[in-house]
Amino acid sequence: MKNHWVHKLSGYVRIKISGPYPELFVNRCIDSDIQIWDIEHQGNQVLVCSVLLDEIPRLRKLARISDCKISFLDRKGLPFVMKRLWKRNGLLFGAAGALLLLYLLSNMVWEVEVEGATASLEHELRQTAAELGVKRGAFQFLLPAPEDLQSVLTDEIEDATWIGVTKRGTTYHFQIVQKEFAEREPEADAGNLVAVRKAVIHDIFVEEGKPLVEINQVVEKGDVLVSGLIGREGEEKEVAARGKVFGEIWYKAEVEVPLSRTLYTATGNKYRVHYLHAGDFNIPIWGWNSPEFENIKEESFKSSWSIFGFEIPVKYGYKDILETKEAEAEQAVDKAIDTAKEKGADAVLSKFSPEAVVKGEKVLHHLVENGKVKVIIHYRIVDEITVKQPIIKETKETETID
Repeated sequence: MKNHWVHKLSGYVRIKISGPYPELFVNRCIDSDIQIWDIEHQGNQVLVCSVLLDEIPRLRKLARISDCKISFLDRKGLPFVMKRLWKRNGLLFGAAGALLLLYLLSNMVWEVEVEGATASLEHELRQTAAELGVKRGAFQFLLPAPEDLQSVLTDEIEDATWIGVTKRGTTYHFQIVQKEFAEREPEADAGNLVAVRKAVIHDIFVEEGKPLVEINQVVEKGDVLVSGLIGREGEEKEVAARGKVFGEIWYKAEVEVPLSRTLYTATGNKYRVHYLHAGDFNIPIWGWNSPEFENIKEESFKSSWSIFGFEIPVKYGYKDILETKEAEAEQAVDKAIDTAKEKGADAVLSKFSPEAVVKGEKVLHHLVENGKVKVIIHYRIVDEITVKQPIIKETKETETID
């Protein structure tokens, strides 16, 4: 019989048949459609076999008419297991109670975390969340979904722009983005915008005040560009001039660039050192005796391991130590001049504000001397040229004639 798992569900017994001609008894069982399997001889008048639990009453009737005696050796299957368990029902109920308690405890809220809020806003959020049922000791399966909580809390709390709700095991985590109210800037003192250097006006952006210059106009240092006096003559009102005026400035720079430069190229020789990384500590595990190269370049690799989404603090990595050699590379004069333009532009821009840009450059002269190229370049720089200056009122002296 191959369906042993079916027999284990319904239950079966191992019996011993003793008496004259036990084989005749087995044949009668087969003729009566009684399932018998695993038949073993244990003597001339003894047979051992397995039979279904449901067939025991019919088996007893056949035994009486066959002059055979049946004795039970073993009981197997689910009904007997359940019966044994029921005898230990205290243990069974205890295990079931422990599982139920574990399920309830793992579905309770044990912690409520709030991130990104002031003390008063956090207190308001905790109170509102508690009214919705989110508090320590509450059962999670009785609470609204995190998406519903997020929508309700965002509507209820006026000082929050957005509230995110995430459930992490037995912890509810609230992340708040507070509303930011722009602080009113203090009123600036009345004043003009004047030029800080000589330049040609390139662009004008005036927010407050009266512009006194035009594009392509040449201005000198100290000239008023945007006046803080607005209104009709004689009825002017003093305001704080605000805006930006960009001017074009010519700047001459002298740059030297060598015609040859030293490069480091890899020879192909390398050595690899293997590490285990634990926090800030590197523990070498292979490759202690690295060769002593005169010039080296290092390349590192570090891997990260994770189990079920949790990153393991110990990481594996290796470092390749490459041997390099020096090589002199010659460059043409034209290439050196292009390099000088870039180098000079960076140096010139460092002397101006972060808004400065190079609009063009012109090489005035270059000279090759002692393996270097000396280049004199004129740069066209566009930069903001204004500075705030208080309004100076002109006073007129009157003479009194007696």
